[in-house]
Amino acid sequence: MKTTIGAMTAIFLGAMSAVAVAQPRQPLTVTGHVQGYSCMMLNLTNEQLADWENAPAVLAEPSPNAAKLGVATANVIVASPRHEVNGYLQMLHMDGRPGWIAANKVVPWRNVSNPQTRCIPAMMSNNRLGFDYIRPRG
Repeated sequence: MKTTIGAMTAIFLGAMSAVAVAQPRQPLTVTGHVQGYSCMMLNLTNEQLADWENAPAVLAEPSPNAAKLGVATANVIVASPRHEVNGYLQMLHMDGRPGWIAANKVVPWRNVSNPQTRCIPAMMSNNRLGFDYIRPRG
């Protein structure tokens, strides 16, 4: 019985893998920019970014005792103009919910290898938040 179930599971997983491979993924594209928000980045080193324990909390309210909505990603979408209350910045969590992050956990967004690159919060073709990185031509 266990052998039959194991064989059936292997066949099912193989078939699902074939279906996943057969359907090409559409590349994500920017469908529009999110007005009233700008990009910031976490104030962490690359080594700190590699450990999820260092990811700052996204909170439901500007208070250390507020409910935790999740954790911040390396790039953060903050209200623009900047809206700070009790040391927390108003932001959008990547799932679209409004939230708050400790202001000392973020710094202005920059691209070290190409300082002219700009980051703009965007809606993506999958209807989720993302980022549009605009690089100068030439």
